[in-house]
Amino acid sequence: MEETPRVSELAALLGMTREKLSRDFTAEQRVALSAYLKQRQVVHAARLLERSPLSTTRIAYLAGFGTRRTFYRAFRRETGLSPDQYRRIRARKS
Repeated sequence: MEETPRVSELAALLGMTREKLSRDFTAEQRVALSAYLKQRQVVHAARLLERSPLSTTRIAYLAGFGTRRTFYRAFRRETGLSPDQYRRIRARKS
């Protein structure tokens, strides 16, 4: 499984507290850092769904989701579609 960086890990790399990093990021970008990181995971997964024949379970792990269920929940929250629906729709558009 690919590991997605956690806010606390990024903060440690930057030599600041998790709270300060989150506050500063949110003030600058107008979105919570944790939400931004989750969105990037979903974008990565969407690209994999469009461009590869990998199973949704494999894509979930490659995109850094701990379980297929977590992946489906986050993907649906961001896109309004399940990963399977997204893949079928994108395949028709190609």
